[in-house]
Amino acid sequence: LGRADYKWMLANVARQWTTPGRLSRFAFLSLGVQTQYNYEGDRTDLDFHSGLNATLKNYWNTGVFAIVRPSYLNERLTRGGPTVKNYGYNFLGMNLSGDQRKSLVWGMNVNLSKGRDNDEGQRYALFPSLTIKPTTSVNINIAPGWDHDWTAQQFVSPVSSATAPAGFDGTRYVFGRLEQRTFSVDTRVNATFTPNLTLELFAQPFLSSGHYTSFKEFQKPKSGDMTIFGRDNGSTVQTNKNVDGSTISYTIDPDGNGVAAPFMVDNPDFNFRSLRGTAVVRWEYRPGSTLFLVWTQQREGFDDFGDFQFGRDRSALFRDRPTNIFQVKATYWLGR
Repeated sequence: LGRADYKWMLANVARQWTTPGRLSRFAFLSLGVQTQYNYEGDRTDLDFHSGLNATLKNYWNTGVFAIVRPSYLNERLTRGGPTVKNYGYNFLGMNLSGDQRKSLVWGMNVNLSKGRDNDEGQRYALFPSLTIKPTTSVNINIAPGWDHDWTAQQFVSPVSSATAPAGFDGTRYVFGRLEQRTFSVDTRVNATFTPNLTLELFAQPFLSSGHYTSFKEFQKPKSGDMTIFGRDNGSTVQTNKNVDGSTISYTIDPDGNGVAAPFMVDNPDFNFRSLRGTAVVRWEYRPGSTLFLVWTQQREGFDDFGDFQFGRDRSALFRDRPTNIFQVKATYWLGR
């Protein structure tokens, strides 16, 4: 059990059309709502959702999915502190793909979201894909992705303070606005040489950066009202830099000339990169008896630039030290 202290309810109604019509061969429409409460009676989730998927007359597939999620209470946002209000969002996802029977199949998935009760949260994501079938025994799939996301309430750090807002037990829970950019490419190759011999390849380069701005704290529990440091209450934010110009920390004075003591948080910006690859050869050398040869390589690295530079991060990825794992698995069928 990964989580307790909640009651979750979901209701959906759906209609499907399985008889080909003037525009589509198949269509599926759903409408629903879900909600969640903890045992104190706080509503910790609520959303209204609707989706429509269809196979068109030319065998293209399309769909649209929408979510309206009002702001809700979140007992986990402060990482063990008091319950506060999480800003909601409106989400729209759209997809369109070509005829799956063809030797060349394309696809596109677009995700858009916009924050509710606050204009700092939003997201734009594109996930194109291309499947190539040069022969009936070879399948190649390439699926790049670009995700640009702004999170208005990203947890940064707890800070002990005697002048913390009432209800937070002497702790300031510092949040920030996180701007995250992520690029990845999923590549898969499946080849069947004979009914008994196959090859599967998978590779995923992954680059992501995160930059924090607009440091803030909640004004009181079970509320979405936040004090933005450097803007409200005469507060100030000072950037502390290294000799090379990189940011190492921030010094925050919550009330300027007031009684609250300044405090410091480390620079939470990050750059993460990884490359994962796997190759699997499967050979059924006799009926029921199989030999697997597996090679897995992983590279990963971290920096704290906070900005996204494709050329720099791609080059750094191939300088990271790889971890290689080789595995052999064999089975032998003892039946007659």
